[in-house]
Amino acid sequence: MSEQYILPRQASTTSPLRLGILISGSGSGLEALLKHQDANDCAHETVLVISDKPGVKGLDKAIRYGVVGVCVPLPPIELFSSPSEQRKSHEKSVAASLDEYDVELVVCSGYMRILTDCFLSSRLGRVVNIHPSPWGADGALFPGAHANRDLLAASSAIAGASVHFVSLGVDDGPLIISETIDVKSGENEEELGARIRTEIEHKLYPKVIDAMSEGRIISDNERFKIIE
Repeated sequence: MSEQYILPRQASTTSPLRLGILISGSGSGLEALLKHQDANDCAHETVLVISDKPGVKGLDKAIRYGVVGVCVPLPPIELFSSPSEQRKSHEKSVAASLDEYDVELVVCSGYMRILTDCFLSSRLGRVVNIHPSPWGADGALFPGAHANRDLLAASSAIAGASVHFVSLGVDDGPLIISETIDVKSGENEEELGARIRTEIEHKLYPKVIDAMSEGRIISDNERFKIIE
């Protein structure tokens, strides 16, 4: 399976990998990445932020860091014969914006849309996502938009976050790296989510993007791994 994924070029600080970040909300992960890029000589740079929702805080954060931020909203369903056609039209608009800015790696950061083959077929290996769940043999142990709620409902003692290449499924890999933390007694969904973001996501995602831009991610059977 991993041989179907074509990773982006190995970049450098003088010729950085061009990132396009997809968001749907506050952009806390986006801000962590932009801070990381400001503080370090990275082999990647963020050239475009796209939100599918208007007026979100993530777009303000992009502009504050001098990055172009645009909204590409889902068009009205009334214009299409089916939801499938609506999604394809939206993804074509997103792709056109990415192409306009010569984006080489698409980074999903709190992007609440499931990408289809229309978007992914020519980009496998160049679209990554971070999901707030530990990983299993078949993907995220708690896939979907409410991973932390489902994890707590299952009385799991372990929470976490996982970075993976986006596939045609939902949060099912191939995995690049996963980290876990213990769930605290009495912790609610909001508290757990905030802790996962600060203790794992905001550190792990920049680490993976550093490794990818430097050519340090390699295929390892049905998943990938980072070479230090």
